[in-house]
Order: sequence, then structure tokens, then C-alpha cells
Amino acid sequence: MNAAMVTACAGAVIAVLAHWLNHHGETRRSRQQARTDRVSNQIKEFYAPLLVLAETNEKAWAEYRRRFMPHPGPELCGRPLPEPDEARWRTWVETVFAPNARKMREIITARGDLIIGDEMPTVVLDFCAHAATYDVLLSDWDGAGPDKSVLIRHPGSPFLLYVRESHGSLKEEQALLLNTGRGCDRT
Repeated sequence: MNAAMVTACAGAVIAVLAHWLNHHGETRRSRQQARTDRVSNQIKEFYAPLLVLAETNEKAWAEYRRRFMPHPGPELCGRPLPEPDEARWRTWVETVFAPNARKMREIITARGDLIIGDEMPTVVLDFCAHAATYDVLLSDWDGAGPDKSVLIRHPGSPFLLYVRESHGSLKEEQALLLNTGRGCDRT
């Protein structure tokens, strides 16, 4: 009778332990899947489109400056643009810079919940403020001042660097999560 009692107790302990281990493994896999999904959404819905638009805008701006502003300097700030330069600048603002900035701002405002961290980075807020000033520039081009520039300047390379680094770190994390997930599937 004693041996039967020990066997029954051992069986019960093994069953409870097996259930606990199975539950613990499922919980861990569920958390990893949730994290993988979150990182994938951050890339797909926020950082990848933002990176494409930011890189596109950066290349367009660099080429515009190279071709049409070979020697920009402080003497140009606040001074009227010659008529052909103003017409060209307006075309670029209306067709390239403002639409790209608007798209980026829309991504940020619509999917800001996917931002890395607990707070919206200052450089992202600075970019959104800059993007908003294009609307004002385009709505009152003649009253925009002699140099036809936006009121709030683009935050510059820190914005592009933030987007690049964030996208890159998420891609690394995604690869790690996917490789870890594949390892779990084999066991």
C-alpha cells in the first residue's frame, strides 16, 4: 500500500510539474510572439515608410542644393530670390519637399504609438513642426517673406540619423527574435 501511495504521489507531482512547464513555455512563446509582432509592426507601419520618405527627401534636397544653390551663405537669408529661382523653389516645395514632409508627419501622427520608447523624441516633434510650416508657406506664398522659406527649419541630420538608427535597431531585434523563435519551434 505504501508503494502505491508513493507511485500515486509521484504521478501527481509529475503531472503538475509537466503542466507547469508546459504553461511556462506557452507563456514565454506567447510573449515572444507578441514582441515579434510589435517589432514587425513598428518596422512595417512606422519606421520603414518613414525611412524611405526621409531618405528620398534627403537625396532630393542634396541634389537641389548641389544644382541650384552651389554657394549658399548667410547673405541669401532674408533676401528676395530672383524670379527664376523663386519659381523653381516653389515647384520643388509644392511637388517634392512639402508632400514628403506631409506624408512623414501623417505617419508620425497616425502611428505614433509605434515609436520606440515611452516618449516622442524631440527631433521627431521638431520635424513635425517644420512640416506644418510648409502648409503656411504654401497657403500664403506671397506673404511668406522675401526668401520664401518655412518658419521652422528642418531639424537636419539628427532627424535622419534617428530614423536610420531606429529602423536599424528594430531590424536587428526582429532578426534576433525570428532566429530565437525558429530555435523554439525545433524543440
